Amino acid sequence: MRVLAVAAVIAAASTAHANSGAIAIPPMEVDIGAGTQVGAATVGPSTEILAGIHWASLYWHPTHVDVGIGYVGSYRPVLPGYAARETVASAMDNELMLNGTYVSLGYTVDSRSFCRTWLDARVEALRGSVNQQSFNALGAALRISSELYVSGAVASKGGGGFVGMAGTWALGVYVEAVHRGLPPELGSTGVTAGMSFRVPFIIAAG
Repeated sequence: MRVLAVAAVIAAASTAHANSGAIAIPPMEVDIGAGTQVGAATVGPSTEILAGIHWASLYWHPTHVDVGIGYVGSYRPVLPGYAARETVASAMDNELMLNGTYVSLGYTVDSRSFCRTWLDARVEALRGSVNQQSFNALGAALRISSELYVSGAVASKGGGGFVGMAGTWALGVYVEAVHRGLPPELGSTGVTAGMSFRVPFIIAAG
């Protein structure tokens, strides 16, 4: 369900100008992973989702630096009834949900023609809820990732239409350590592994 939500956001962005005869897809990175918390007895594995606009997705030449900003979400089950002192049983979802924004900075530690390895640092501002109880939290992560990529810029005009692309396509894998300002029993520290995808800036007008 959360993956579908992110897909809906991307689709909405790509068709924002459809009524005016143009479609634009922003230069994005999308990450989907699974996490495990260290020393937390009240939670299960988490689903981790990030979707944001990134410089390394927009730039049409190989780059050693990446800066990104976007959405971060983390979802994991908790023990039934956790933190539900004033919540009726029918309203309990028994799930910790974290949603917010992130800013990241990355640098390549190894870069070749079609493959590169990144070291990234990320900070997060989160809004959390569990069994109808809400709170704010800050987070930080350190990631290492490798991706296969191809960069370039192309444009084509003809037949009354225009198609242009600038940036990078990429497919990668990552592992990261995450610390968030949560109660220890909810797993303030964890490890996540997953896949990452980059799409360039694309515009089409007819």
